[in-house]
Amino acid sequence: MKRILSTQIQNPYWIVLLLSIVVFGFNAGELMLYGLDETKNAECAREMLQRNDWIVPTFNGELRTDKPPLHYYGMMIAYKVLGVNEFAARFFSLACGVITILFTYRFTQKYFNTRTAWIAATILLASVHVSIQFRMSVPDPYLIMLMSFSLMSFFYGYSQTHHSKSRNGFLLFYIGIGLSILSKGPVGMLLPGLIILFFLILKGDIHFSDRKLQLSILSKFHIIPGLLLVLLIALPWYIAVHIQTQGEWTEGFFLKHNLSRYTASMEGHGGIFLITILYVLVGLLPFSVFLPQSFLLAWKQRKNNDVLLFSLLVVSVITGFFMISSTKLPNYTVPAYPFAAILIAYFLDSVVSTRQYQKLKAGLIVYLILMFILPIGVYIALQQDASLKHLAWLAFLFLTFPLGAATAWVYYNRHNLLIAYHAVVISFLVTIGVLFGYAYPKVDKENPVAQTLRLLPNQQVVVGFKLFNPAYVYYLKRSIPVMHDPKELSLFLRQHPNAIVISREEFMNELTDIAHWKVLKKRRDTFESPTTVLLQKEQREITPEQLNLPQLTTNQGR
Repeated sequence: MKRILSTQIQNPYWIVLLLSIVVFGFNAGELMLYGLDETKNAECAREMLQRNDWIVPTFNGELRTDKPPLHYYGMMIAYKVLGVNEFAARFFSLACGVITILFTYRFTQKYFNTRTAWIAATILLASVHVSIQFRMSVPDPYLIMLMSFSLMSFFYGYSQTHHSKSRNGFLLFYIGIGLSILSKGPVGMLLPGLIILFFLILKGDIHFSDRKLQLSILSKFHIIPGLLLVLLIALPWYIAVHIQTQGEWTEGFFLKHNLSRYTASMEGHGGIFLITILYVLVGLLPFSVFLPQSFLLAWKQRKNNDVLLFSLLVVSVITGFFMISSTKLPNYTVPAYPFAAILIAYFLDSVVSTRQYQKLKAGLIVYLILMFILPIGVYIALQQDASLKHLAWLAFLFLTFPLGAATAWVYYNRHNLLIAYHAVVISFLVTIGVLFGYAYPKVDKENPVAQTLRLLPNQQVVVGFKLFNPAYVYYLKRSIPVMHDPKELSLFLRQHPNAIVISREEFMNELTDIAHWKVLKKRRDTFESPTTVLLQKEQREITPEQLNLPQLTTNQGR
């Protein structure tokens, strides 16, 4: 493997760059902005651009306190250059993915070797979860890239503390922290701060001597000018949005979307603490099957290898932090993935170097079993959704998983780890291409927004009742008035009798007393529990007798 990477592949860096662009960029503009988070973020940026407002984020004309503005800025710039479309909304997320892969490659190459760097980069590229994450118009890709950049820059500065080059590393670190705070708030500074604190303690740079806490190492980090730089980057926008919203954004973001989200489960995203570890193991498939062994090896060698110790702490602190959090989501731990990939790559490289191939057997067996189960799981999942049942045959496209696993197993037993490793990588890269290029576009067309937009021409008056899919706001390119009370909706319909009401099936019983309704469309949200309904008032009066016997007539089924 080493010979091939060092001789036949003259410039692995450029291959990594090309692969990253293809993996993250392929067909990225063809899928609808349908998911709740993607849609709200993309629409928020569109509304800000429409108003030429770079301070106050809004969704559907209302203040949005969920996130700081960095990803909005990225989308606004892309909208200006590429137009308001799906690809523009995702452009800088894709770029963050490419940059993260390149950072990981260069960092690993500097402190280990080209082979380990290649393995680390391809571990990330082969992860379906990583591809999904960097294809979304959300703030997470920005945070992942910036946190990786910040931590790697800090380590470079730390490793060069006896040279003038350390100043460059720390300068880049503080710039990255400032931008991280603009991407997702205080977590962009808190997590790197905790990681670095534990690292310095374990290295003995922070310790007690003669009953005094020794902090002399900190003088080498240029902390005061660094913090001033962080504040210079991040603080102006926070002050501006606080003033312009009279503190409403500040309260909503810091209290609800930070403190409350950490101390209480929000939007049904809870679970036991172990689910966070499961998210990491599933997210880094296929190579996460070697993560426990990688951790063990790194722990044994931590005293002699600062990169391994630092990477261990990055993965452990980020995972541990969100294990304690009451709200748990798969994307929370993705900033740890580049460093987890480094640990796994180091383990695999050591196996190749020492020819201790038996160390891979247990992980490969687990991988083999999972790959044969996955297509069955996809088939069952599609069968369980009535709106997707007719697409269950798409599960056969995922036979690339067991095919790649079987190939890897055969060549592993022949002690040809070069082919075995790349059989795994290629099978996942092909599957990612099939998923985003063919399978998911077919699923995407079945979502209720795609199915109903033709019913909502530009001149059609539309009103929302309570909750509805936010993608309607983005694709209609206008604010949709939202009514939360049936009487309020009734008054609106008197002025706009032909209006179409968008809501959820669960709220239909609340509307039977104010009108006869024609159900234009009813369809379950893809991979979600709510069912979207489009209603229109029938033009006839309700008699007193009918008020006790509400009727719903269906014009078109699901």
